[in-house]
Amino acid sequence: MKNRLLSLFTCLLLAVAVQAQQAKGQLDIQLNKNIFQPGDSLFVRVDYKDGGGQILNQSLATLELMVENEQGLRTRLRWPVINGQASGALYLPDSLPRGKYTLLAGLQQRFFEVIGKIQDAKNSGSIQAMLLTKTGDWDEQEVPVASDGTFAIRNWLFEDNALLAFSGTNNNNQPLNISISTQLDSSYAPLAVAGRAFYIGNPPSAVRQTLNQPVETSEAAFADQGSVLPAVLVRTTAKSPAQQFNEEYVSGLFRSGDERIFSIMDDPSALSAPNIFSFLQGRVAGLQITQAGFNEGMARWRGSRVTFFLDEVRVSAQQVANIPMTDIAIVKAYPPPFFGAPGGGGGIAIYTRRGGEAKYLPANRQVFQVRGFTLAATALNMNKLSM
Repeated sequence: MKNRLLSLFTCLLLAVAVQAQQAKGQLDIQLNKNIFQPGDSLFVRVDYKDGGGQILNQSLATLELMVENEQGLRTRLRWPVINGQASGALYLPDSLPRGKYTLLAGLQQRFFEVIGKIQDAKNSGSIQAMLLTKTGDWDEQEVPVASDGTFAIRNWLFEDNALLAFSGTNNNNQPLNISISTQLDSSYAPLAVAGRAFYIGNPPSAVRQTLNQPVETSEAAFADQGSVLPAVLVRTTAKSPAQQFNEEYVSGLFRSGDERIFSIMDDPSALSAPNIFSFLQGRVAGLQITQAGFNEGMARWRGSRVTFFLDEVRVSAQQVANIPMTDIAIVKAYPPPFFGAPGGGGGIAIYTRRGGEAKYLPANRQVFQVRGFTLAATALNMNKLSM
């Protein structure tokens, strides 16, 4: 479920750290060409180089891109800078006005970061933060909170918009009063700036000669006042995430009404269990879990064998043991006799996450919409201020 998010985050961890005292370099913008026709794709690569033309290892930074046309329309993008490079592709749809475009780039020596404060904090110590992206990827972490209520979240890498939800730890379901701002949306002084021009259509000969010339760029063009992000949602739903999931995805005999439901998606402590057997041990009366191995004797309920199901398909205990806890949404335990189990034994049904769990956020989470990085391949839209 969150493999894609974790793989991107792993790339960041592998990047070499930025040197504390690094000589200021310059941006080198490379385009696949400078004259395009509607329907073409503009490939952009930007390197951060020193005076000798060598790529500087500016890791965990952000490249702000601004595209402006002759009619004064402007849009902004941002790509992650890893190991001194950032790149992407812009599809040029037929709806774009023909004419000359200016591409400005500014290097921001920051990565995604959230600065927040809990109002009226009472020595909470920490809060739980969950990031849910549009693609259904998710991640969460426990965030330390200072005595004055301030906290910081750094280095999450995701594309487009996402939901960032907060809740208390230690089973504290009291609503939180939080204000946050993202550093990528705050004002900053660019570490380096550069500009290039390109043309959509057939340029006059006089314009054609200017497309290869450098574009003078001012650092002031990237000034942004920034803002505190408003909370978009406070969930106080009557139904729990497990109940919502159960209603939408559980069918037939798996809705017996006599089962016990465990919600893994909103139980951070469940993720520390090595597998579902360790999680269930001691939680269900009459269910005996042994550690002898993943054979027939692994789980028994009131002396009877337990039958396992994965998304309502019968599977072996070995298959169940190998399911990562992060992939599980809910677990249902059916005491014997369960009609779906041969011989009238008990049953354990594991349901995996389906993606888009934003609507299954635990109750009383304060939720914000945050803007991540622009898609690596996206259509250029001059009607949007930010992409």
